[in-house]
Amino acid sequence: MDLIRFDLILTVGLLLVVGAAFGWLAVRLRLPRISGFILAGVLLSPSVLPILDRQTVNDLTTPGLVLLAVIGFAIGCSIRFKDLSGLGRAVSSITAWQGMLAWGLTIALLAPFGAWLYGGSNTGVTAQQALVLAFLLGAIAWPTAPAVVLALVRETRSRGQLTTVTLSIVALSDVLAVVAFGLSLEIARAMLQGDTVFSWATAVGVPTIKLLGALGFGSVLGAGLAIGSRIMPARGTLRMAATLGAILLCVWGANAFGFSLILSTMTMGIVAVNLRGESMGAAIEPLEGMVFLLFFVISGLFFELDAIDSIWLLAILITIARCSGKGFGAWFGAKLAHAPANLRSNIGFMLLPKAGLTMGLAFITRDTLGEPFGSLLFNALLLSTLINMAFTPPLAKWALSRSGETGAMDRTEGHKGTSNP
Repeated sequence: MDLIRFDLILTVGLLLVVGAAFGWLAVRLRLPRISGFILAGVLLSPSVLPILDRQTVNDLTTPGLVLLAVIGFAIGCSIRFKDLSGLGRAVSSITAWQGMLAWGLTIALLAPFGAWLYGGSNTGVTAQQALVLAFLLGAIAWPTAPAVVLALVRETRSRGQLTTVTLSIVALSDVLAVVAFGLSLEIARAMLQGDTVFSWATAVGVPTIKLLGALGFGSVLGAGLAIGSRIMPARGTLRMAATLGAILLCVWGANAFGFSLILSTMTMGIVAVNLRGESMGAAIEPLEGMVFLLFFVISGLFFELDAIDSIWLLAILITIARCSGKGFGAWFGAKLAHAPANLRSNIGFMLLPKAGLTMGLAFITRDTLGEPFGSLLFNALLLSTLINMAFTPPLAKWALSRSGETGAMDRTEGHKGTSNP
């Protein structure tokens, strides 16, 4: 009986009950449920209330990765190439402009503050190092939170041009973010740590190899799942078990070979749904509500209240620069591509949320750069993520409603008896 972690069982039960209560409260306040889930996690954080200890929270890291993998697969299953017919130019243009402007505006806004923004002489940060940190933070500003976007799409039962383009841009942005971050981190490491030498092979070669590896690994698993699904019913226990098994294999492989987890699982979903059809994503739909609840509550648990005093201004500036760059860049990219007016006016709001991938890059930054730079950036990115999640999910939900795509999934699939998760 000593091997059974009853404390973890109690913790998960607490997360489910409190998360459900705050999700219900958020709906009553006309907010997205995920806003309530994240608030529940923040309140249960060891730095806010003495209910959970830090070790218990750290033990939830692995379950959190599995939940993120399920979300990544679900996002992939929402991207069907036939739905992108005629929109390829818009997707490419919006992806490029929203990412580059978020990166550039972050550098432009943070660099003039210099070392003072990072604590100046108190932390030993020089003006040159501050510019390097701004460059790295700009790269981390590129991705959009796939879990948040998909949760909103599922909650509002949305389907249409805006929904499809958003999910495609999110997937493509995350691919480009991994490459941009790898280059930026290697430059920062070489310039911030005097005993290291910049290497193009490390900065570009390694991220590229891992990128191709994630795409290949996810494609193989996705093709295998699509082939195996031909002998199983579209829904039911067998299909769900096979799908979850493939996702867990993807989690193991991504960790073993150093591939991006979110990219590997998204690729698996994309390949599976385009080879086999919509039934691939239907297998795990009954689980999605629970997955979203636990993932966002667990994400909020890592909030550190003590870090606010030293990095609050940096976190606010990161939020302003990223949201401004993404919002204007998305609109400008859509205008250049002559995208429909409905897409131009709403796509910027859909790309504002950030969460899982941003925090994943923040963890890597902390481990790679160490003290003081790694911890400074990690705490600033965590606080900026919490600020972001306070207002961007409602904005994205409003954009979906304004586009007229909310409820479209029920209208087009009502004859199948599809229920709201």
